[in-house]
Amino acid sequence: MGKNAINVDLARISQNALPIAKKYDKDGNKTLSPEEYKAFMEFWSKNNTESPLLMQLHMETLNEETYKIAQLCDTDENKGVLTENELKAFMDKYEESGLEHPFKEGTTVKEVLTGEKGSAISSEEEYKDRKPNVFNQAKVRERLFTNWLKLDIMEYIGSDKFFHAVGNFEAMQVGAEETVKKVCAGQDQDKRENCPRPEADYTEDLYANWLGREFAKMYPDKDAHDVFADLAPKGFNVEKSKKSAFSLTFKTSKSNEGWLKQKFNEYVNYFKVDYIADRFKQEIKDSL
Repeated sequence: MGKNAINVDLARISQNALPIAKKYDKDGNKTLSPEEYKAFMEFWSKNNTESPLLMQLHMETLNEETYKIAQLCDTDENKGVLTENELKAFMDKYEESGLEHPFKEGTTVKEVLTGEKGSAISSEEEYKDRKPNVFNQAKVRERLFTNWLKLDIMEYIGSDKFFHAVGNFEAMQVGAEETVKKVCAGQDQDKRENCPRPEADYTEDLYANWLGREFAKMYPDKDAHDVFADLAPKGFNVEKSKKSAFSLTFKTSKSNEGWLKQKFNEYVNYFKVDYIADRFKQEIKDSL
Protein backbone atom coordinates (compact mmCIF):
# COMPACT_ATOMS: atom_id res chain seq x y z
CA MET A 1 0.00 0.00 0.00
CA GLY A 2 1.42 3.39 -0.93
CA LYS A 3 3.43 5.02 1.85
CA ASN A 4 2.33 8.52 0.86
CA ALA A 5 -1.39 7.77 0.94
CA ILE A 6 -3.88 10.60 1.14
CA ASN A 7 -7.29 9.61 2.61
CA VAL A 8 -7.57 5.94 1.63
CA ASP A 9 -11.15 5.02 0.76
CA LEU A 10 -12.35 1.96 2.69
CA ALA A 11 -13.74 0.66 -0.59
CA ARG A 12 -10.13 -0.07 -1.57
CA ILE A 13 -9.63 -2.46 1.34
CA SER A 14 -10.10 -6.23 0.94
CA GLN A 15 -12.97 -8.00 2.70
CA ASN A 16 -10.50 -9.72 5.03
CA ALA A 17 -8.94 -6.44 6.14
CA LEU A 18 -12.06 -4.26 6.09
CA PRO A 19 -13.38 -5.14 9.60
CA ILE A 20 -10.04 -4.09 11.07
CA ALA A 21 -9.66 -0.97 8.91
CA LYS A 22 -13.12 0.26 9.94
CA LYS A 23 -11.96 0.44 13.57
CA TYR A 24 -9.35 3.02 12.59
CA ASP A 25 -11.87 5.23 10.80
CA LYS A 26 -12.37 7.35 13.92
CA ASP A 27 -14.43 10.09 12.27
CA GLY A 28 -16.64 7.60 10.40
CA ASN A 29 -16.17 9.24 6.99
CA LYS A 30 -15.41 5.89 5.28
CA THR A 31 -11.81 6.90 4.55
CA LEU A 32 -8.58 6.60 6.48
CA SER A 33 -6.62 9.80 6.97
CA PRO A 34 -2.81 9.53 6.74
CA GLU A 35 -2.67 9.16 10.53
CA GLU A 36 -5.47 6.58 10.64
CA TYR A 37 -3.93 4.68 7.75
CA LYS A 38 -0.51 4.61 9.43
CA ALA A 39 -2.00 3.22 12.64
CA PHE A 40 -3.99 0.61 10.71
CA MET A 41 -0.95 -0.51 8.72
CA GLU A 42 1.20 -0.81 11.85
CA PHE A 43 -1.37 -3.16 13.37
CA TRP A 44 -1.98 -5.02 10.11
CA SER A 45 1.73 -5.61 9.42
CA LYS A 46 2.29 -7.14 12.86
CA ASN A 47 -0.35 -9.79 12.28
CA ASN A 48 -0.42 -10.32 8.49
CA THR A 49 2.01 -10.84 5.66
CA GLU A 50 -0.36 -10.14 2.76
CA SER A 51 -1.50 -6.78 1.42
CA PRO A 52 -4.81 -5.46 2.83
CA LEU A 53 -5.86 -4.06 -0.55
CA LEU A 54 -8.76 -5.35 -2.63
CA MET A 55 -7.06 -4.97 -6.02
CA GLN A 56 -4.24 -7.51 -6.03
CA LEU A 57 -2.66 -9.79 -8.61
CA HIS A 58 -1.48 -13.13 -7.23
CA MET A 59 1.34 -14.08 -9.56
CA GLU A 60 0.81 -17.84 -9.39
CA THR A 61 -2.24 -17.34 -11.63
CA LEU A 62 -0.03 -16.06 -14.48
CA ASN A 63 1.34 -18.24 -17.23
CA GLU A 64 5.10 -18.78 -17.51
CA GLU A 65 5.89 -15.92 -19.89
CA THR A 66 3.79 -13.36 -18.06
CA TYR A 67 5.12 -14.50 -14.68
CA LYS A 68 8.61 -13.45 -15.77
CA ILE A 69 7.32 -9.93 -16.47
CA ALA A 70 5.57 -9.80 -13.08
CA GLN A 71 8.78 -10.83 -11.30
CA LEU A 72 10.49 -7.68 -12.58
CA CYS A 73 7.71 -5.59 -11.03
CA ASP A 74 7.44 -7.41 -7.67
CA THR A 75 9.57 -5.00 -5.64
CA ASP A 76 7.88 -4.60 -2.25
CA GLU A 77 7.84 -6.85 0.82
CA ASN A 78 4.74 -8.76 -0.30
CA LYS A 79 6.40 -11.25 -2.63
CA GLY A 80 4.26 -13.07 -5.16
CA VAL A 81 1.56 -10.38 -5.11
CA LEU A 82 1.38 -7.14 -7.09
CA THR A 83 -0.44 -4.02 -5.88
CA GLU A 84 -0.57 -0.29 -6.69
CA ASN A 85 2.69 0.93 -8.30
CA GLU A 86 3.69 -2.64 -9.07
CA LEU A 87 0.43 -3.16 -10.98
CA LYS A 88 1.00 -0.02 -13.04
CA ALA A 89 4.53 -1.14 -13.95
CA PHE A 90 3.29 -4.65 -14.73
CA MET A 91 0.45 -3.50 -17.00
CA ASP A 92 2.84 -1.21 -18.90
CA LYS A 93 5.44 -3.97 -19.38
CA TYR A 94 2.78 -6.51 -20.33
CA GLU A 95 1.39 -4.15 -22.97
CA GLU A 96 4.88 -3.63 -24.37
CA SER A 97 5.54 -7.38 -24.50
CA GLY A 98 2.88 -8.05 -27.11
CA LEU A 99 1.62 -11.12 -25.22
CA GLU A 100 -2.08 -11.89 -25.56
CA HIS A 101 -3.00 -14.24 -22.72
CA PRO A 102 -1.54 -13.54 -19.25
CA PHE A 103 -3.38 -16.08 -17.09
CA LYS A 104 -3.29 -19.85 -16.81
CA GLU A 105 -6.22 -21.69 -18.34
CA GLY A 106 -9.22 -21.89 -15.98
CA THR A 107 -8.07 -19.05 -13.73
CA THR A 108 -10.85 -17.29 -11.79
CA VAL A 109 -11.14 -13.72 -10.55
CA LYS A 110 -11.11 -14.98 -6.97
CA GLU A 111 -7.74 -16.67 -7.52
CA VAL A 112 -6.26 -13.52 -9.04
CA LEU A 113 -7.45 -11.25 -6.22
CA THR A 114 -6.98 -13.53 -3.19
CA GLY A 115 -4.93 -16.53 -4.24
CA GLU A 116 -7.81 -18.78 -3.15
CA LYS A 117 -9.27 -21.32 -5.54
CA GLY A 118 -12.65 -20.40 -7.00
CA SER A 119 -15.27 -22.55 -8.70
CA ALA A 120 -14.09 -24.18 -11.92
CA ILE A 121 -14.70 -22.08 -15.04
CA SER A 122 -14.30 -22.78 -18.74
CA SER A 123 -15.50 -21.45 -22.08
CA GLU A 124 -17.03 -23.20 -25.07
CA GLU A 125 -16.00 -20.39 -27.41
CA GLU A 126 -12.73 -18.84 -28.50
CA TYR A 127 -12.37 -15.07 -28.36
CA LYS A 128 -12.13 -13.36 -31.74
CA ASP A 129 -11.28 -9.67 -31.88
CA ARG A 130 -13.26 -7.42 -34.21
CA LYS A 131 -12.22 -4.71 -36.61
CA PRO A 132 -13.58 -1.32 -35.48
CA ASN A 133 -16.60 -0.01 -37.38
CA VAL A 134 -19.30 2.57 -36.68
CA PHE A 135 -21.72 0.02 -35.26
CA ASN A 136 -19.45 -1.84 -32.84
CA GLN A 137 -17.71 1.36 -31.72
CA ALA A 138 -21.10 2.72 -30.70
CA LYS A 139 -21.88 -0.54 -28.88
CA VAL A 140 -18.61 -0.32 -26.94
CA ARG A 141 -19.43 3.18 -25.75
CA GLU A 142 -22.98 2.14 -24.87
CA ARG A 143 -21.80 -0.80 -22.72
CA LEU A 144 -19.21 1.28 -20.86
CA PHE A 145 -21.60 4.18 -20.35
CA THR A 146 -24.53 2.07 -19.12
CA ASN A 147 -22.30 0.34 -16.58
CA TRP A 148 -21.18 3.75 -15.34
CA LEU A 149 -24.86 4.69 -15.04
CA LYS A 150 -25.69 1.51 -13.12
CA LEU A 151 -22.81 2.17 -10.73
CA ASP A 152 -24.27 5.60 -10.00
CA ILE A 153 -27.89 4.40 -9.83
CA MET A 154 -27.22 1.51 -7.44
CA GLU A 155 -24.97 3.71 -5.25
CA TYR A 156 -23.33 0.75 -3.51
CA ILE A 157 -20.05 1.70 -1.83
CA GLY A 158 -17.14 -0.33 -3.14
CA SER A 159 -18.85 -1.51 -6.35
CA ASP A 160 -16.93 0.77 -8.73
CA LYS A 161 -14.16 -1.74 -9.51
CA PHE A 162 -16.82 -4.40 -10.19
CA PHE A 163 -18.55 -2.15 -12.71
CA HIS A 164 -15.22 -1.16 -14.29
CA ALA A 165 -14.43 -4.81 -14.92
CA VAL A 166 -17.94 -5.76 -16.04
CA GLY A 167 -18.13 -2.77 -18.39
CA ASN A 168 -14.87 -3.67 -20.11
CA PHE A 169 -15.84 -7.34 -20.32
CA GLU A 170 -19.18 -6.54 -21.95
CA ALA A 171 -17.60 -3.98 -24.28
CA MET A 172 -15.14 -6.64 -25.48
CA GLN A 173 -18.08 -8.91 -26.30
CA VAL A 174 -19.55 -6.38 -28.75
CA GLY A 175 -16.58 -4.43 -30.12
CA ALA A 176 -12.89 -4.26 -30.90
CA GLU A 177 -10.29 -4.32 -28.12
CA GLU A 178 -8.65 -1.31 -29.78
CA THR A 179 -11.84 0.69 -29.30
CA VAL A 180 -12.36 -0.45 -25.70
CA LYS A 181 -8.85 0.65 -24.77
CA LYS A 182 -9.24 3.98 -26.55
CA VAL A 183 -12.56 4.83 -24.90
CA CYS A 184 -11.28 3.81 -21.44
CA ALA A 185 -8.18 5.97 -21.94
CA GLY A 186 -10.47 8.91 -22.66
CA GLN A 187 -12.56 8.19 -19.58
CA ASP A 188 -9.40 7.98 -17.46
CA GLN A 189 -8.33 11.40 -18.71
CA ASP A 190 -11.78 12.78 -17.91
CA LYS A 191 -11.57 11.53 -14.32
CA ARG A 192 -8.10 12.95 -13.83
CA GLU A 193 -9.31 16.36 -15.00
CA ASN A 194 -12.60 16.34 -13.06
CA CYS A 195 -12.02 14.13 -9.99
CA PRO A 196 -8.52 14.60 -8.51
CA ARG A 197 -7.62 11.52 -6.44
CA PRO A 198 -4.47 9.70 -5.28
CA GLU A 199 -2.63 8.06 -8.19
CA ALA A 200 -3.13 4.59 -6.66
CA ASP A 201 -6.91 4.99 -7.08
CA TYR A 202 -6.50 5.57 -10.80
CA THR A 203 -4.16 2.60 -11.10
CA GLU A 204 -6.73 0.30 -9.49
CA ASP A 205 -9.39 1.54 -11.93
CA LEU A 206 -7.04 0.78 -14.83
CA TYR A 207 -6.35 -2.64 -13.36
CA ALA A 208 -10.07 -3.42 -13.08
CA ASN A 209 -10.46 -2.36 -16.74
CA TRP A 210 -7.55 -4.61 -17.71
CA LEU A 211 -8.99 -7.58 -15.83
CA GLY A 212 -12.31 -7.06 -17.60
CA ARG A 213 -10.64 -7.19 -21.01
CA GLU A 214 -8.39 -10.16 -20.24
CA PHE A 215 -11.17 -12.28 -18.73
CA ALA A 216 -13.39 -11.44 -21.72
CA LYS A 217 -10.72 -13.04 -23.93
CA MET A 218 -10.69 -16.18 -21.78
CA TYR A 219 -14.44 -16.56 -21.29
CA PRO A 220 -16.18 -14.69 -24.15
CA ASP A 221 -19.41 -16.68 -23.77
CA LYS A 222 -19.86 -16.03 -20.04
CA ASP A 223 -21.88 -13.38 -18.21
CA ALA A 224 -19.55 -10.66 -16.94
CA HIS A 225 -21.48 -10.24 -13.69
CA ASP A 226 -21.02 -13.90 -12.80
CA VAL A 227 -17.34 -13.91 -13.75
CA PHE A 228 -16.63 -10.88 -11.54
CA ALA A 229 -18.96 -11.70 -8.65
CA ASP A 230 -15.92 -12.09 -6.36
CA LEU A 231 -14.93 -8.50 -7.10
CA ALA A 232 -18.30 -7.19 -5.87
CA PRO A 233 -18.37 -5.93 -2.25
CA LYS A 234 -20.05 -8.00 0.44
CA GLY A 235 -23.82 -7.59 0.35
CA PHE A 236 -23.90 -6.26 -3.22
CA ASN A 237 -26.79 -7.62 -5.31
CA VAL A 238 -25.05 -9.06 -8.39
CA GLU A 239 -28.35 -10.30 -9.87
CA LYS A 240 -29.84 -6.81 -9.61
CA SER A 241 -26.80 -5.35 -11.38
CA LYS A 242 -27.65 -7.49 -14.43
CA LYS A 243 -30.78 -5.41 -15.06
CA SER A 244 -30.67 -2.60 -17.62
CA ALA A 245 -29.85 0.96 -16.60
CA PHE A 246 -33.33 2.00 -17.77
CA SER A 247 -35.00 -0.62 -15.58
CA LEU A 248 -32.92 0.35 -12.54
CA THR A 249 -33.63 4.05 -13.13
CA PHE A 250 -37.38 3.45 -13.49
CA LYS A 251 -37.65 1.31 -10.34
CA THR A 252 -35.48 3.61 -8.25
CA SER A 253 -37.30 6.80 -9.30
CA LYS A 254 -40.70 5.14 -8.82
CA SER A 255 -39.92 4.22 -5.22
CA ASN A 256 -37.98 7.39 -4.39
CA GLU A 257 -39.83 10.65 -5.11
CA GLY A 258 -37.54 13.41 -6.36
CA TRP A 259 -34.62 11.05 -6.95
CA LEU A 260 -34.53 11.49 -10.74
CA LYS A 261 -34.53 15.30 -10.51
CA GLN A 262 -31.80 15.14 -7.88
CA LYS A 263 -29.65 12.94 -10.11
CA PHE A 264 -30.13 15.22 -13.09
CA ASN A 265 -29.03 18.22 -11.05
CA GLU A 266 -25.97 16.31 -9.81
CA TYR A 267 -24.88 15.54 -13.36
CA VAL A 268 -25.41 19.13 -14.52
CA ASN A 269 -23.45 20.52 -11.57
CA TYR A 270 -20.66 17.97 -12.00
CA PHE A 271 -20.12 18.34 -15.75
CA LYS A 272 -19.90 21.76 -17.35
CA VAL A 273 -22.36 22.14 -20.22
CA ASP A 274 -19.67 23.10 -22.73
CA TYR A 275 -17.60 20.12 -21.59
CA ILE A 276 -20.52 17.77 -22.26
CA ALA A 277 -21.03 19.27 -25.73
CA ASP A 278 -17.35 19.01 -26.63
CA ARG A 279 -17.12 15.46 -25.31
CA PHE A 280 -20.27 14.42 -27.22
CA LYS A 281 -18.94 15.86 -30.49
CA GLN A 282 -15.61 14.09 -29.99
CA GLU A 283 -17.35 10.75 -29.30
CA ILE A 284 -19.40 11.09 -32.51
CA LYS A 285 -16.28 12.02 -34.47
CA ASP A 286 -14.38 9.00 -33.10
CA SER A 287 -17.26 6.68 -33.92
CA LEU A 288 -17.38 7.89 -37.51
